[in-house]
Amino acid sequence: MQLFFLVVVMAIAQGIAEFLPISSSGHLLVLGNWFGFDAESNMFLNVILHAGTLAAILVFYFKRLLSIIVEPARRRLIALVIVGSIPAGIIGVGLKASGLDEVIFSSPWVAAAGFVVTATMLLLVFGKPWQKAAAGDSPDAVAVENMSFKQALLVGIAQGLAITPGISRSGSTISVGVLSKLRKADAAEFSFLLAIPAIGGAALLEFLAVFKGESMAYSGTMWAVFALGFAVSAVVGYAALAGLIAMLRRGKLGWFAIYLYVAAAIVAGVEIYKTF
Repeated sequence: MQLFFLVVVMAIAQGIAEFLPISSSGHLLVLGNWFGFDAESNMFLNVILHAGTLAAILVFYFKRLLSIIVEPARRRLIALVIVGSIPAGIIGVGLKASGLDEVIFSSPWVAAAGFVVTATMLLLVFGKPWQKAAAGDSPDAVAVENMSFKQALLVGIAQGLAITPGISRSGSTISVGVLSKLRKADAAEFSFLLAIPAIGGAALLEFLAVFKGESMAYSGTMWAVFALGFAVSAVVGYAALAGLIAMLRRGKLGWFAIYLYVAAAIVAGVEIYKTF
């Protein structure tokens, strides 16, 4: 029962933090470290939780994704997503080859620092949450269909840097999208379009490794745990995504900065306490 409870906690954290700009990887790292169950060391569980949020994206944006196939004017988005996905691929391979991935994905201090970076970025882009936010989009903001390849690359670089735990993928990509003159809702749409190949590719590779026998065999209980984790992260993720879009239109993402500063302080405090 303890295993099921821990996976539910992590699935809820994944579902919320993948979409809200508070960093799912940072929360999974910290929670795993504190509970003694590190999802990053069990890559299959980590991929299952991310696959749940991928399902949430596919359901939430189903009509928009279908339109990319049937509407010629939107097919250009496929090329934009490919360009935007390149930086994360390069950075991910570089981290793996250098061994730095084992360093940054093992320390809660990295997550705490990433929380501070994300919080500061949200305040700079969206302003103080207690002040009245600017209504709507800037007059020169463009729709996702009309974004340039330069904009796609800039958002892709933000996604690549967000591999670091604590730096929110959604927060950084949406922020850079808005700064590069994308409409707010369109910045969110492109952010989550970029998540599809990133999450889907990782899930596919891990599934292939399992079925080829390159990973450990899992018991029936573990498969039940994986199924539970997938379902919880998908349902919670869908609700979080809908909430994010609503808050984004009101320009109130700065509230998450307050949470992240508090979270960083708590993580730092716990880590200092653990040293004594």
